[in-house]
Amino acid sequence: MGVIESQIRVANIIEDGRLAGPQKRILMVASALSKKIETNVIFPKKNSEEFRLNCHESGIKYLPLSLTTMSNNLYSIIKYIVLFPYEILILLFLFKKHRFNLVHVSGGCWQFKGVIAAKLAKIKVVWHLNDTYAPFFLRKIFSYLSPYANSFIFASEKTKQYYKNLIPSKSKNFLIQSPVDVNFFNPNLKYSLEELQKKFLIENKIVIGTIGNINRNKGHVTFLKTAKLLSSYSKDIIFLVVGPIYESQQKYFKYLKDIIKKEKIENVYFLNHKKDVRPILKIIDIYVCSSDNEASPLSVWEAMSMEKAIVSTDVGDVSKFINDGVNGFVVNKKESQSLANKIIKLIEKPQLRKDFGESARFTAKNKLDLKLCVNLHTMVYEKTFFENIKN
Repeated sequence: MGVIESQIRVANIIEDGRLAGPQKRILMVASALSKKIETNVIFPKKNSEEFRLNCHESGIKYLPLSLTTMSNNLYSIIKYIVLFPYEILILLFLFKKHRFNLVHVSGGCWQFKGVIAAKLAKIKVVWHLNDTYAPFFLRKIFSYLSPYANSFIFASEKTKQYYKNLIPSKSKNFLIQSPVDVNFFNPNLKYSLEELQKKFLIENKIVIGTIGNINRNKGHVTFLKTAKLLSSYSKDIIFLVVGPIYESQQKYFKYLKDIIKKEKIENVYFLNHKKDVRPILKIIDIYVCSSDNEASPLSVWEAMSMEKAIVSTDVGDVSKFINDGVNGFVVNKKESQSLANKIIKLIEKPQLRKDFGESARFTAKNKLDLKLCVNLHTMVYEKTFFENIKN
């Protein structure tokens, strides 16, 4: 192309510092691209301790800033609006100071600041969309700002269909699923399981697990209703819910605990955040995704890579990679009875669990591996950066 790849300097900005799927994707891709493309990750200081630590451990350059995150309470909304112009100026000066030549806006359609600041700095923008639902007013603002982006990345086919009428018809757009490192999420590695086995007394029991931040989108109410149905089927089932419980979700978490108490659901354990979920996945017999909204659910891909039998609601692109009855089961959202029926089928057929798990890992290795995602990101960066540049 006449210009070497190392000249592409990317500012990858996300307006939420809490470690979740999008942040993990940023970490994996930035680390894998480090020899070709320099990435600086920009995120809010608040609630970002673990994200910062992961950046440091991965050798990724990062710039935590005093950025406000949009939230659903009135005080946060007012603060966000008042500080909005000032924070755009902070980003504008930062982009110019570090001489970035590409801004990758991660986190979804509501991540406006990076787009506006990049436009003012005359830097090209890749806007990464990774959800399948946004309130009307956010969609309206997004449709107004979308022409400022040079390229779009959609995290799933369903995301693309959701936003396609809100972006310019001639814009460059790419479909890139969340990646999973199949060499890291490898069921054949050795894991220390004694502590978990002792804690939950899992011998001769079936372990049902789900992983994800404790928030309403993850469908934990459906998961608990399913657990209630399965408890009636057998007392030898353990339910593990793994994921951080942030301050903003404490009220929702209390609501979940109240359901457990009221319905007298037994053997449900909330494990909060685990830095390494592989030992948890190793002891899980059946992985359940009960989400109401997803795009490209990383936790499902990780479970697939660990050879777990999957039972999932039909969210995001799950049905694109989980072929119902072939390498897992897919049911409609909020249908706890359907989830329970499919889980019982897998409990009663251990060989089917094994077959589903092996087939799921094969799919993860061939369609969702990190290497595929990295190659696609490189292509997006190059096509966006070199657009209209003459050799």
